[in-house]
Amino acid sequence: MRLIERGTALVAVMICTAMAPLDARPVQETGKILMLYAYDPNTPGVAAFAQQLKMVVNEQFHNRVEIYDEYLDLNRFPGLDRSPQLAHYFAEKYQGFGPDAIVAAGTPALRFATERLSGLFPGVPIVYGQAFEPVVDFSALPANVTGRRQPLPFVSTYSLARALQPDAERVVVVGGASQMDSLLLSVALREITPLLHGMELDVLQDWSYESLIDSLHGIPPRTFVIFSSFSRDQRGRKFIPGDLIASLARLTSAPAYGIARNWVGDGIVGGGVMQFADDGMRTGRLLVRVLRRAPGEPMPPAEVAATPLVVDWRELQRWGLSEDRLPPDTEVLFRPPSPWERYRTTILATLGVLLLQSALILWLLVERRRRRRTQAALGASEARAAEQRRELAHLGRIALLGELSGALAHEIKQPLTAILTNARAAQYLLKAHGAATAELHAILEDIAADDRRAGEVIDHVRGLVKKDGAKPQLLSTNEVVSEVLGLLRTDLHHRGVVVSTRLCEPAPMVLGDHVQLQQVLLNLVMNACDAMSDTPPGERLLVVSTTLGEDACIEVRDRGCGITPDALASVFQPFFTTKHDGLGLGLAICRSIVLAHGGHISAANNPERGATFVVSLPRAADQRAAVSDDRLAPAMQDRDAGSPALDPARD
Repeated sequence: MRLIERGTALVAVMICTAMAPLDARPVQETGKILMLYAYDPNTPGVAAFAQQLKMVVNEQFHNRVEIYDEYLDLNRFPGLDRSPQLAHYFAEKYQGFGPDAIVAAGTPALRFATERLSGLFPGVPIVYGQAFEPVVDFSALPANVTGRRQPLPFVSTYSLARALQPDAERVVVVGGASQMDSLLLSVALREITPLLHGMELDVLQDWSYESLIDSLHGIPPRTFVIFSSFSRDQRGRKFIPGDLIASLARLTSAPAYGIARNWVGDGIVGGGVMQFADDGMRTGRLLVRVLRRAPGEPMPPAEVAATPLVVDWRELQRWGLSEDRLPPDTEVLFRPPSPWERYRTTILATLGVLLLQSALILWLLVERRRRRRTQAALGASEARAAEQRRELAHLGRIALLGELSGALAHEIKQPLTAILTNARAAQYLLKAHGAATAELHAILEDIAADDRRAGEVIDHVRGLVKKDGAKPQLLSTNEVVSEVLGLLRTDLHHRGVVVSTRLCEPAPMVLGDHVQLQQVLLNLVMNACDAMSDTPPGERLLVVSTTLGEDACIEVRDRGCGITPDALASVFQPFFTTKHDGLGLGLAICRSIVLAHGGHISAANNPERGATFVVSLPRAADQRAAVSDDRLAPAMQDRDAGSPALDPARD
């Protein structure tokens, strides 16, 4: 049991060790850093440096490091060396305090740390940054000191000004009256003087703020100004250099240049600049490396900060300075983005859409041409198929008329016999008795009516026999029904079929070919009569009705033998027939004609007896718009075999 417990504990330790960060070194639970500021930590440059340094340290150590800020304030109390008093103050304040590192912000703070605090905190590493004043020999620093040095970029700033203003004849260098101001100004003069090559050099230092403004406002043409540090004027008034230089640069009558990044954007054209925020970030990384050193590991080597060339695009425009004269690798700030930079995503998206549309249009054009070729080939075959369908429909009509030849002959013979009888009666009356005018008038009207009846029969037969192309026209389904039943009057009488019509009012209107729709209805009525051949004579009832709904419908209902279930699905197929002598083409032709008119045809057995065929055709557009929903229940008109149109007594 003890062996198992020990094994479990060992595994837990191994898991915890594996889950620890690989790059983290053993550090104290809470580290301590003493941070010395040579200058006011509220000034923009120092504040940017400290903020970036602390952010890097806190990110790396997850806020487990305490930072103690100390402001030496050496610049505001010149003339007296207060280093011993400050060292005594630190000894009293930090007695028994052991920092893990000392950070010196500024060269005076570095000198104070190496000269006065080394004995107080022996062996504690010192990391410096924002060190640009030449008051320390960086090559002679102790082994426990490292950091980043900021070169003073007066040479690169002067070279930038000369590149932008090649016709300049004078350079004015402006500096303050403090000890640090004088130190930096001396460096500027020492570095710029060898580069003048005949240019005049003016120095503005021991001036009051007001007199300096007047001097800058009256600078002659072909001049540029270089600002050094200005923290105090001749009268002893103290300034924050960044704020003062911003106000001076706006009032000067010549382009002004400077050496700090935070000055760019406040009135100066630009220059080789010290980047205090970037220096704080990189100094923080160097400090992290120092804190994570293994015991006995040497300090990281010191670094030299870069001083890039930076210009304000707005000041170039203000002074009319050409951007083409800028040295290579110059960073241009505040330039308005070009349309490409501002709308690059939109432009790329638009171009992508246009390319996609162009490709789609090209594909559609190619597909259109391909379809046209295919349609041309299919059109020829469809034209041939349509012609064959017309031939087949024509042959179907001829076959129907052949089947009705006896009834048609009787239908035509009857009015002709009536005409002959009436004519002989008129002759007899005229010769024998001298008939009155009224009687002759009635006889002649009967002759004319019988003649018209014979002509109508002949016209119907002729229309069915003629081989013309389809001619769509506005048709009344009621009229089509009446015409077909009138043509079949005699045949229906001979077959003993009683016809009942139920015609919707208003009459459903369709757009179609007159002859072809007559052929469809004629075929359906003939098939219904054939289906009732075995029905007792008194029960042979044929109901033809029209209805008006979403479509215009014609129904043909018989009381015949009906359709067997297995034949119901194939009744409209070509060459399928239930007749002994049928060809199986009639209903197939009907279906083809109805489909060509945009409709459909169906068949169903009646619940009681027989079958019903329904032809549905699209209503004409004008009628579809005129008929409202409340008129979808049509008024039906019932007529039976006793109606005048189908009175068998006339036959």
